[in-house]
Amino acid sequence: MPQIRFTDTAVAKLKADAMTWYSDPGAKGLQLSVTPGGTKTWYVVKWDPATQKTRRVKLGQWAPRGMHCAWAKDQVGKVMLDVKEGKVATKAEKAVERAGVPTLREAFDKEMGYRRARPASLGGAIHARTDDSYTRAFDKYLATWADDKMDEIDTAAIQRALDDLVNEKPFAAHKVNVVLGITFKRAERMLNKRLPTLTPKLATLPKMQKRKIDFSIPWADRWAEIEQVENEHKRLLWKIRWFTGQRETMLRALTWADIDLDAGTMMATTGQKKVKEKRLIAMADQVKEWFQRLREIRFDDCDWVFPSRRIVGDARGPLDQLDDLPLSDPGDMRHLWDEATHDVDTREMVLRWLTGHVLSGGETRSLGFYGTVPVERQRKVANAIASVINKRIGLSPANVIEIRQATA
Repeated sequence: MPQIRFTDTAVAKLKADAMTWYSDPGAKGLQLSVTPGGTKTWYVVKWDPATQKTRRVKLGQWAPRGMHCAWAKDQVGKVMLDVKEGKVATKAEKAVERAGVPTLREAFDKEMGYRRARPASLGGAIHARTDDSYTRAFDKYLATWADDKMDEIDTAAIQRALDDLVNEKPFAAHKVNVVLGITFKRAERMLNKRLPTLTPKLATLPKMQKRKIDFSIPWADRWAEIEQVENEHKRLLWKIRWFTGQRETMLRALTWADIDLDAGTMMATTGQKKVKEKRLIAMADQVKEWFQRLREIRFDDCDWVFPSRRIVGDARGPLDQLDDLPLSDPGDMRHLWDEATHDVDTREMVLRWLTGHVLSGGETRSLGFYGTVPVERQRKVANAIASVINKRIGLSPANVIEIRQATA
C-alpha cells in the first residue's frame, strides 16, 4: 500500500489506473481509496477485539473544497472508539442483530413463559386467573403493536391509548400498565441493554373502587335465580360458594381425591401465595349433601368435582369461571356469606379458616402445635352460618339442630 502525507493538495493530484489504497504514516488507521474514475473515499481501519477481525469503516468521499483531509483525520478517533464499543457492524451483522430484537408479543410471551414456570423459591408459578387477565389485556389493548420490534415501537401512540383508556376503563388501564412494565423489562433482559424508548405508563394509578353489593335485593330472589341455572354442576357451585364463602378458584380446583364424604371434609388449595399447603376444611351438613349429589353426577372420564361439559383435546377440564346472573355475580356469594356470619358468635380466626384466608401471625400461633382448627369446631360454625343463610332465604331447616331451634 503506497504511503503519502494526507493533505488536500496531495490528495487532489492522486490518480490511479486501478483501485488503489493509500495510507499516511502520520495518520494511523486512516486510509484513502482511489478509483480509475477519480473517486476518492476515506476509510478508518481498526481491529475489533470482540469479533477478532479488522473493521474498515467508510467515512465519506474526499471533496476538493475546504479542509477535507483535516476533517477525515479528526474522525479517526471517534470511529475507533465506536469500533471498540461494538457500535460498528456490517449490513449482514446488523440484519442478524435486528432479527434478535423481539417484537412486543415475543417479549410478552417470553415473560409469561417464565412466570408460568417460575420456581417456588422465586414466588412460584403465576396464578391461572392472573395469567388469563394479563393475556386478555394484551390481546385486547396492545394487539395493534404486537408485531413491532421493541427498539422501534411507537411508544408515543401506546402512551396516548393508555391515557385515553384510563379515563374510560381505569381497571383495564391498570392491567395494561402492568403488562407493559413487565414486557419492556423482559425485552431489555433479552437484549442485555436498555431500550432507546421509555416504557409507556400511567402518570398516576387509578383508584380501584371496591365493588359494592346491593344488599337491598331479597336473598330469596337471588336464591330463586340460582335454582333456575340449568347446568347442575354450575348450580351446585353457586350454592356451595354461598354456603362456604370460599373463592371460586378454590372450589373449581377440587378433585375427588380432596373430598372425604364420610368425614364431611375437603382438602382445599386456598389459591393464596402465602398458603402453600392445602387446608383441611369441614363442610356444613347441607354442603355435604350437595357434595354427595356431585358424586352421583360425577363424570367418569375425569376427577374434577366441578367438571366442564366440554372436552378439549383428549381431556376434560374443570368448569370455566361462572357467568353473572341478572341479580348476582359469583363474587356476591362471598359477601352474602360474610353478612350471615354477623349473626354467629365465633372467633374471626375460624371464619377466616373456613374461607381459606391467610391467618395472621397471632392466629397461627393460637392454633397450637398441630396448626389447625378442630374439624368439629369448624363444622359447628359452618352449620350455624348455613342456618342463618337458610332463614334469610326462607328455606326449611336443613338439619336436626335447626329443627330444634325452630320448635323451641
